[in-house]
This record gives sequence, structure tokens and C-alpha cells, in this order.
Amino acid sequence: MSGLRLAGIVLLATFLFALAGCSIGPKYRPPAMPPPAAYKESPSQFKETDGWKVAQPSDAMLRGKWWEIFKDPELNALEEQLNLDNQSIKQSFENFMQARALVREARSQYFPTAGTTPSLSRSHSSGQTSNFASLPLDISWAPDLWGKVRKTVQEFQYSAQLNAADLENVRLTQQASLAAFFFEIRGQDALQKLLNDTVEADKKTLELTKALYETGIGDQISVIQAQTALESTQAASLNLGVARAQFEHAIAVLIGKPAPAFSVAVRPMTTAAPPVPIGVPSQLLERRPDIAASERSMAAANAQIGIAYVAYYPSLTLSPRPAVLRAQH
Repeated sequence: MSGLRLAGIVLLATFLFALAGCSIGPKYRPPAMPPPAAYKESPSQFKETDGWKVAQPSDAMLRGKWWEIFKDPELNALEEQLNLDNQSIKQSFENFMQARALVREARSQYFPTAGTTPSLSRSHSSGQTSNFASLPLDISWAPDLWGKVRKTVQEFQYSAQLNAADLENVRLTQQASLAAFFFEIRGQDALQKLLNDTVEADKKTLELTKALYETGIGDQISVIQAQTALESTQAASLNLGVARAQFEHAIAVLIGKPAPAFSVAVRPMTTAAPPVPIGVPSQLLERRPDIAASERSMAAANAQIGIAYVAYYPSLTLSPRPAVLRAQH
């Protein structure tokens, strides 16, 4: 009889493991878009050459310190500080770490769970004291009959990859914004010098016009025009200073510093801008993390559909009789 019982247990375990290999729900396949045979808007250089290729996603490729192509030590220092202290990057990084923790939590459902509720009691009878300790051990396991756990793990894996792409997107966006603000300031510094020189020239023009008017050679209209030109240039110089302060404050926010404690020294741009290739290479589209994030979002949604399908099927939980360890003293 014991042999039959053992054979039955083995048969049941084999059946459960076989069911655990089942998976309910649609299998995810990345969206495919076959390229057309020809593009009617193709540039002339693509008509006779093989200038088109199938896209190869490369969003995980290391981008490196791309800002060093500008050869500006101050910009390099600001970008390094941004990577350490930017609050948006920190938040995206914590979201990514949370998504990874959810993957580990989902994988734990593959294994049995164990719990215990220890107890300690004391009794006194006929001058004798007895201590009783019990340590019940409850073990349960829900086999993944229809692939719900696997679908859940897949969903969280895709979500973690989505968060990783979002992290890279935020990092690139913040880095690019800092570089743009920095060069806006450098351009405004050069324009500010030009406006300062123009203000000095307009002041001299106004003095000369007034002198001519006072000697009877000039007229009052010329004086008013010179005064208006000077005030317009002074107003433009004042507005430029306000705009520079705004960009300076924006950089302070990006690198996680209070605006009053941060400043960018007035300095002309001494290095030439790096050459920019004509057109937009296809590698930029292949390396864009936001496109990768959208595709991972579809994969996670597909896994959620599989989890919803599993809800139609029964679930099974195996809970053997709890073992109790007792000690008496």
C-alpha cells in the first residue's frame, strides 16, 4: 500500500510539473514593419546606391562623455556634477532599482513559502514549574500551473527595462539641457560685450548731437533720435542680463545647487564648435532610449494580457500538515 501511495505522489508531482510548463496568453513578438521597396522622397544619392538598412536597436550602447567634444573644462566639470547631483536622474535611478526589486519579488513565487508562529508557555503544579515551547512550521507552495508567475516575472522584467530606458532618456535630456544653457550663457556674454560697446558709442553720439544742437548746427529731432537709440540699447542690455541670470539659475537647478550660491563666470567662447554632419544619421534613431521604452511598454502590456487570461483557470496551493517542534523543561 505504501508503494502505491509513493507511486501516486510521484505521478501527481510529475503531472504538476508538466502543467507548470504550460503558458496561457499571447506570446510577445516585437512589432515588425517591412521597409518599402523604394521611397519616392529619397534623396538623389540614394537612387543608385544601397543607402538603406534594417534598423538595429542600440539603445543600450554606451554613449560616453559626449560633451567633451566641445573641449571646455568648465562644461566638463558641470556635466560631471550633474551626473552625481541631478534630482531627476536620482529619481529615475531609484525607480529603476525599485523595478529590479519587483523582479526579484516576482521570482520568489516560484518557490515554497514557509512561516512560523512560535509560542512559549509556563505552568506551575505541585511545586514544579514547567516551560513549554512550540515552533510550528507551515509550508505551502502554489505551482505555476498556467504560467502566471512566469508572465508576472516577464512583466516586471519588461518594466525594469522600460525604467532603464527612461533613466537613460532623463540622463541624456538633462545633460543636453545643461550644455544648451551653458552655451546660451556664452553666446549672451559675447552679445553683452557688443551691447556694452554699442551703449558707449550711443552715449558719444548723443553728446555730439546735443553739442551740435546747442551751437545751432543740429536740430532737436536728431537729439531725440539719439536719445531713443541709447535707451533702446540700454533696455536690450538689461533684458539680456535678466535672460543670462535665468539660464544661470536653470543650470543651478540641474546640478542640485541653490541658485544664490551658483554663478557662471563671464568668459568669451574660445573654442570653435565641433563640425556637425549634414543630415541625421539613422544611428540616432537606433540609439534613442525613448523609442526603446515605448517598445518595452508594449511588451509589458502583452504580459499583463497573459496574466489576465490565467485568471480564467483554477489555482492550486499545496499545504502539508504543519510540523510542530515542542520542547519541555
